[in-house]
Amino acid sequence: MRSIFRACLFSVCAIGFGTGCDPYLAHLVEGQLASLERTVPIEEALNDPNLTDAEKAKLALVPSIRQFAIDELGLSPGDAYTVFEANGSTPAAYVVAGSRKDRLQPYVWFYPFVGFTPVKGYFDEQLAEAEADLLRQQGFDVLLANADGFSTLGFFADPVRQSNLVLNVADFAELLIHEMTHTTFFAAGDADYNESVATFTGREGALRWMRATYGADSEIVAAAVARFADKAVLDAYVVDLSDRARAFYRKAEDAGQSMEQILIDREGLFAALAGLFDNTYRTQLNTPEAWQFAADQTLNNAIILAGVRYQSGLALYADVLEILNGDYPAMIQVFAEAANQPNSREYLQNWVAERR
Repeated sequence: MRSIFRACLFSVCAIGFGTGCDPYLAHLVEGQLASLERTVPIEEALNDPNLTDAEKAKLALVPSIRQFAIDELGLSPGDAYTVFEANGSTPAAYVVAGSRKDRLQPYVWFYPFVGFTPVKGYFDEQLAEAEADLLRQQGFDVLLANADGFSTLGFFADPVRQSNLVLNVADFAELLIHEMTHTTFFAAGDADYNESVATFTGREGALRWMRATYGADSEIVAAAVARFADKAVLDAYVVDLSDRARAFYRKAEDAGQSMEQILIDREGLFAALAGLFDNTYRTQLNTPEAWQFAADQTLNNAIILAGVRYQSGLALYADVLEILNGDYPAMIQVFAEAANQPNSREYLQNWVAERR
């Protein structure tokens, strides 16, 4: 089943490669060039008669979000979000991820600049589906997802896309700040750190911008606080899924079970996990109807890993911010330093432990 993860780091073949590189990289070059050809400055897009008033109103927020991210959050977006791409309702990209069926172990690819990554991105939906089918044929669990945005890590001026303008203000600001975090720092080969830390910075940064823009006591900020509280419940749900699945596979491995037996027994695991959301987490949500997709999703190992990639370990990042007395730019500097270490999260754990 296809699920949506709002921000996906998407490796782009653009510098040092030409159309003579392998077909996948050539596809990325072609797709990125096509995207660049569709982009225009935001100021020009705001006068586009093909955009609705609601779309223009959302797009008009971008300079404020971007400047706040630079001045108040300490992010370095380069030229990101100074331009607009009229992509209609088409996703920014399609992403594929895989996992072994008998354990939570991601399938990984390797790309220049990015290193090893558990996500492969496409501009073409059919190519993404073909990649997903290939992984299935090789015996892997698969996630095929739409991405609202991706970062080219400063190689290009990443655009705000027309498809982003349907997001509510909180999610819209979160998406932009999430992706600007990737441009500011990047841990090569560590997608879990890159995505989880950007989840934290995106949410925290979005709330700060909204409070500064609309007022801390405004209804729109109250709604954003409630929405991000719901996302924290979903975080706990995803981590719970992962913990239970890891315990199951660890027990199976310790018992020396065969692959065939694990695949039979895990059907019972997934059946039990399917009721976990309704039985444990739904009642904790402010707007449970907004998160029905979590209950409807057909689980597999690749889906669980993708959730963990974005939503686990966020308390560690909150600890860093607390120790810094809420100094967001200082927090970004610490996160950037962690990105340069062999193990980013271990570095942060030691950083926190030394200051408590």
